[in-house]
Amino acid sequence: MIVYLDNIIFNLQRTGDASSSWAALIRGLLPRHDVKLRFVEYPKAINNCERFRLDLVRHGHLYIMRNKWLTRHLAVRIDGYKTPFIFHSSGLRVCDNPFAINIASIDDNFRPSFGKLRTLEHFDGIICTSHTVLQLLPAELKAKSVVISTKKSNENTALLTVKFYRKTLTTYFDTFDK
Repeated sequence: MIVYLDNIIFNLQRTGDASSSWAALIRGLLPRHDVKLRFVEYPKAINNCERFRLDLVRHGHLYIMRNKWLTRHLAVRIDGYKTPFIFHSSGLRVCDNPFAINIASIDDNFRPSFGKLRTLEHFDGIICTSHTVLQLLPAELKAKSVVISTKKSNENTALLTVKFYRKTLTTYFDTFDK
């Protein structure tokens, strides 16, 4: 399974709970052999305290995006795939490839607004870091959401996340069988 991790959170903050949770997920996913990781980030992401400690080049393909403010709000363009792959965003961005299965992570700092809830409708799956965050979502978004606490071990968080990836992939394929 090919998984693109959108490391935009490392560019948005120098340190914080969201980047710590995202780094913990990455540390858990790196040793897994059933996941081929790709990373999308900006050049200044290395300034984030958590990102600085990760050696992503050695473990996966690293795609550096142009460092423009506007691209933070646009869909990520990944070309060349004709089969489904996972695009997991740390910052509510989607991938515009028609074969991308878009997953969002939202943490305890999430504050629902009309715009954010509309954006979440474009995702195939949502990972919430706590039940508190899940309760902030409307019913149609809760149906495609799961709670995966980042307070557990990196390996446990990664295991639950990969299970959710597989479940979302299965749902994706089931929609084509109908």
